[in-house]
Amino acid sequence: MTVAEIRGKISESGSNLSERMEDLLTSDVFGAMRYLPVDKVLMPFLQTARSFRGNAFAAEDMAVLHAEFWPRLSLPDRSACEPDAVLGLETADGSLHLFLIEAKYQSGLSSEESEDPEPTNQLARELDNLDVVTPVHLGWNPNLRVVSRTLLFVTQDMAMPHADLGGALGEYGRKRNTSGDIYWTSWRYLPSLLQKALESESTPCFRAVVEDMLKLLVRKGLTMFLGVEPTVHEFAPSSFEFYRRRLRTSYQWPDICAKDEMRWKYT
Repeated sequence: MTVAEIRGKISESGSNLSERMEDLLTSDVFGAMRYLPVDKVLMPFLQTARSFRGNAFAAEDMAVLHAEFWPRLSLPDRSACEPDAVLGLETADGSLHLFLIEAKYQSGLSSEESEDPEPTNQLARELDNLDVVTPVHLGWNPNLRVVSRTLLFVTQDMAMPHADLGGALGEYGRKRNTSGDIYWTSWRYLPSLLQKALESESTPCFRAVVEDMLKLLVRKGLTMFLGVEPTVHEFAPSSFEFYRRRLRTSYQWPDICAKDEMRWKYT
């Protein structure tokens, strides 16, 4: 069952359903994580994140996961936004760590900076709303105490998209007169974490969830470069010639008739 269909992200006819749909990818991956203990996959994945300002994600003993997919955030003095997910990781003492997830697959940001007084760049808007959203806005226990707020941008890039993050933070800083930070990680970091989880996972239902996520990401090609395959054939010519010229300011093809040439021929 995919959360994307439950939330109406897929039309009844399936006319907007394709393998490039980032909503479906978000649903399949983060939706599946709800069926696993948070320390199995979600926490290791969050720990791969780094922020635009060079900060690493600080992990704590978080046991309970709250999740809301595609919530419509329309808060006072903020431009409305609809992040892909808002996750709440609750600790034993009732503290809540909020994570607003914006996930991309094949598309870019949906909006850019404008002349409006509020931030309008997609990431800047989400960071702006994250500042003031509460558990009540998400339909969660109002007694939960928010102790941290993190905007996490997930893409298929192999390196941090600095231009996207820097542009969003620039607008946010100018219009809110404060500094912010955005964390980033890649879908491509996840397959190796899933593979590692399988090595130690013995619970059949947990293994099934992890295996399905791994197959999905591999099928979509969301893996890191794993090296070069060894060649099957060797290049072993029966003869070859090697030319060497004295160093010059510019390269010229060798003239075998020139006096300053050295020539070796192997047969």
